[in-house]
Amino acid sequence: MLFLFGALAAYAQALAEKGVPLIQSYTPVDYHNKGKVWDICSAPNGIVYMAADQGLLEYDGKTWNAFKGSKGFTRSLWVANDSLIYTGSDLDFGVWKKNKYQQFDYTSLYPFQEVVQDINEEFWQIHHLNNDIIFVSSQNLYVHKNRQLVRIAAPYKFSNSFLVNGTLYFADEKNGLYVFDGFSLKKIFDYPNKVIFHISGIYQHAGGLVIVTRDSGLYRYANGNLIQVQNTLSENLKTAKVFSFEPVGHTQIAIGTVLKGLYIIDLDGRIIHLINRNKGLPSNTMLALHFSPAGKLWMGMDYGVSALNLKNDFTTFNDYKGEYGAGYAASLKDGVFYLGTNQGLYRAKWEELNNDRAHFSFQLIPETEGQVWTLEQIDNSLWMGHDKGLFTLRENGVEKVGGPAGVWTVLPYKNYLLTGNYNGICIYSKSDGKWTFIKKMNLISGSCNQVIAEKDNILWVNIPNFGIIRVELDAELNPTDRLIFREDIFKGDDLYLLKNEQGIHLVTDQFQYRYNAAKKEFVKIPQTITPPAVEGLLPGIYQPRVLHPDYAFLPTHNGFVLKRLKSDNDTTTSNYTLVLRDIEAFNNDENIAVYPGMKAPYRLNNFKIAYIVPNCEEVLYQYQLNETGKWSEWASDNTTTLIGLDAGNNTLSVRAKVNGKILAGVYSVSLRVAVPWHRSWPAWAGYFVLAILAGYAILHWKERSLKKQKEKLSLEEQNALQAQAEKHQQALSHIEQERLQAEYDQLKQQLRNKTIELATKAKENEARNRLLLALKEKYEIAQGNPAIAKMKWEEMERMLDSYLLVEDNTFEIQMDELHQELFKKLKAQFPSLSNHDLRLCAYLKTGMDSKKIAEILNIQPSSFYISRSRLRKKLELNADENLYDFLNAV
Repeated sequence: MLFLFGALAAYAQALAEKGVPLIQSYTPVDYHNKGKVWDICSAPNGIVYMAADQGLLEYDGKTWNAFKGSKGFTRSLWVANDSLIYTGSDLDFGVWKKNKYQQFDYTSLYPFQEVVQDINEEFWQIHHLNNDIIFVSSQNLYVHKNRQLVRIAAPYKFSNSFLVNGTLYFADEKNGLYVFDGFSLKKIFDYPNKVIFHISGIYQHAGGLVIVTRDSGLYRYANGNLIQVQNTLSENLKTAKVFSFEPVGHTQIAIGTVLKGLYIIDLDGRIIHLINRNKGLPSNTMLALHFSPAGKLWMGMDYGVSALNLKNDFTTFNDYKGEYGAGYAASLKDGVFYLGTNQGLYRAKWEELNNDRAHFSFQLIPETEGQVWTLEQIDNSLWMGHDKGLFTLRENGVEKVGGPAGVWTVLPYKNYLLTGNYNGICIYSKSDGKWTFIKKMNLISGSCNQVIAEKDNILWVNIPNFGIIRVELDAELNPTDRLIFREDIFKGDDLYLLKNEQGIHLVTDQFQYRYNAAKKEFVKIPQTITPPAVEGLLPGIYQPRVLHPDYAFLPTHNGFVLKRLKSDNDTTTSNYTLVLRDIEAFNNDENIAVYPGMKAPYRLNNFKIAYIVPNCEEVLYQYQLNETGKWSEWASDNTTTLIGLDAGNNTLSVRAKVNGKILAGVYSVSLRVAVPWHRSWPAWAGYFVLAILAGYAILHWKERSLKKQKEKLSLEEQNALQAQAEKHQQALSHIEQERLQAEYDQLKQQLRNKTIELATKAKENEARNRLLLALKEKYEIAQGNPAIAKMKWEEMERMLDSYLLVEDNTFEIQMDELHQELFKKLKAQFPSLSNHDLRLCAYLKTGMDSKKIAEILNIQPSSFYISRSRLRKKLELNADENLYDFLNAV
């Protein structure tokens, strides 16, 4: 049996897979810098959970969540489902249960929380056996059964434990391997002497138990004998330092090492994959491995986490060292793989592409440095379209065929070779067994990166940035007719010509068109060709190129990809589950987490619902709000935002489509919005009470209003009467004022007249009195002295004559004395006024008419007018100002 095991491993090379399965890596920044990942497990629905230094990690394919439970580093976990998880950590183990808000709550089950200072336990493994949960530290194992804990001490120290096909094994550090029967430990074998024997993994083989050790390679235990396995894998593992171990389905085993990365083997020990940093892993140190039902192998490494998609049909060859560059063309001939890149033409034996070696090695063929555009096998020869021209492969190198440089494509056509060049199409013919350049094809110019033969005399030419040309040729390969289809009539970029049994097609990154020969035009068709889901795929690549019955080639920016054509992977959708992740109710100012069926406040009647098919690519989602609503368009977005839901019960239905197949069943979520407070039953009761109070208030208000209105009318009537009385009183007062004013004016005029009259009489009386006194004196003298009587009579006669002739100024003096205050004011304002001007002002103020004033002044009326005009100028009066009013205002 040992010989058979070794012999089977001898031809592992022939069965190893080509290339590296697709790797998706995550750095510690992606999972919130929670430290190293020590254990990984997935829930039945596909969500992956990880035990990290700083707690529990959850990843659904798009979002990382972290939860903190125990104080120590989390070392191990076992996942019952996405709502029930058990974890072990430093000095603690416990259970996580998801609450209705989709958040985890942690409960410790460790019984020695109060005396941890005396205990130093780290729980590195958790197993589920016969409905029991078993927590394992180096000192003890704890069986959690029916909410009770049973502790079983280690013989010395447990170094590891393994659950294999329903049997739980414990490796003791010194005493050997034990099996646990549910109640006690039973030894299976002792470790060999003088060997460092640290068991890292165990799996069942037809020939017995295979023991994977950390430092000593592989052993097989059968029939009570422990025998070392002698094969390449065993020797490699001795120096790789095995740290982690995980079955991959029922036929393969994943072995994680400290120094050499990841080995994936079959049960016979043949290496299927050897993956390390040279092939894309962030680290060679594998701390934890887990194979999920979805076909991904998850790896917790010394730095970061990666997932290896083992069920994907694509495998990669990425040039991480810059050895060969970006692949553009490939061909397989005589067991040799030829790769044309931007750096030249490389070759490697086909078996050297097997992923059972540490790295891939390609050899550059001399004199091929530069850009290789195409490789074609024609007449059992390999032709190369190169930036430098057309070449054919020889045994020890290549041979250049004449013609222009810059060959995009090579096409055998009748007895010729046609090449699409940087500028036009070149024609080659074979003479005496040797191909030679003949000429360039007329009427075709531009960079022809595709040339396809539709019929014997019809070619199709693809010229980027120009369009498509359909050319009919004569026997001399001269174009006789051309149809030009400009690039701008097609929607999309990266035009690509395709010929199949249905005719000529043109594909863009958005649509597919079929040529209609009858109408001589391209017609858009519903079918589209989606480019393969390969990261870094070169633009304009819509189909892989078949190299081998089992593999096809795809070019990428950093190497190339092979696609398995004969796949045994299960493509059914039965393993996929649509899962609700969280629900959030929000408005512009706040948001809260809600659970299905919870009533959200009406102010938060906007919802954001997240759902996902966990850790699955190429998923589309569709939703419907309530049964009466329409289904949305299929989209990759796994969230739905609903704005302004009505109060009451709403149902959101969601379904998913994976790889074009709709998952069975529809996931429904109940979204409830509370009735707004103004429409609630308490509010309606309040409204009823308020209505009654409002009716009473309105009645009371009307009564008060009527009373106030009566009071207001009465007050208005009183005010109107009072106003009328005041108005009448004002009218009487006005009449009285007018009467008094008239009497005042009359009295004033009479006063003036009397003043003038009195002044005149006073003047006359005074002059008469003086004359009479003078005549009396003269008379008395003449009577007393008759001698002079005659003389006195003559004097009296002269006095009488003189009285009549001499001007008397008494009146002027009296007028001046009456108006001294007026004269002072006028003199102060107008210093240029003369005494005559002042006296004239006094006469004018008394209201004398012009004629009277002229008589007093003993002047003509015309002279008076002149004097008055001069006075107005001195008083600086305008023409429209009244002199009388001015003087009375002084």
